[in-house]
Amino acid sequence: MNRRGTGNGERGTGGRLPFPVLHALCVVPGLMLLGCRGTLSPLSNRIKVGEEAFVVFVADGEANAGDLFAVPASGGTPYQVTFTRVDESLPALSPDGSVVAFARGGLRPEAPVSVALLNLVNGAERRVDLPAGTAVRRIGWSGDGTEIFIRTSVGDFAAAAPPGQSVLHPVPASEAAIADSALAVLLGDPPFASAVPCTHGGGLCARADTSESVLDPEGSAPLRWGGDSVAFFINDALVVRPLGPGRVRRVEWSRELGHPREASYAAGPVER
Repeated sequence: MNRRGTGNGERGTGGRLPFPVLHALCVVPGLMLLGCRGTLSPLSNRIKVGEEAFVVFVADGEANAGDLFAVPASGGTPYQVTFTRVDESLPALSPDGSVVAFARGGLRPEAPVSVALLNLVNGAERRVDLPAGTAVRRIGWSGDGTEIFIRTSVGDFAAAAPPGQSVLHPVPASEAAIADSALAVLLGDPPFASAVPCTHGGGLCARADTSESVLDPEGSAPLRWGGDSVAFFINDALVVRPLGPGRVRRVEWSRELGHPREASYAAGPVER
């Protein structure tokens, strides 16, 4: 398998962005905004954010570090979203698909880790720094898109989503159930189970209370795909499986990518 970078000639030296930054960095205590008043979205004229269903996922970029890519939910051309030499992982799209939150850093044990929030409409980026030595396990959004939840090696944290002030704080006990729901891959609408690694034998299972049923014996890295389906990876393939009767399909991209993995889905204006 080719795990080398998948650059398409747009990447400059030092991992510079291939699209112009029109204004300097805007720094606010505790966070950073990239292009506060005018960067271009990496998906401009490529994917209609908020109008069509699409997927953001991780694949190998420069130096085999993870970069983010996006592809229409029906498959096709994958578009590179981030262009850095720092590992990026665990993308989580906001409920309306306009912002993707993801972990940045951690390829090396000593590397600082943060959670970035990239606006896919205007290209603005905000960074939320995590305590030193913290590993990110999962990122999720509140149902109304006003708050992000971050599961880490030292506990769960929350922060307000833009345009609120993203001040990181531990999730209080009174909000633990809300955080658990936001960080889970829920199945159905209303939810009747969650997609989890099977307790015994590997693969992916649907768990309801204490019972489990196998979704796929080889599946991993599940993601919610609307209220009537679930998606997951089988090796490097992204598979969409209906929760009821229907055809299992693969999301195909038109060029080879290095080790596709870890995805998030935005349904567009009407959940499909």
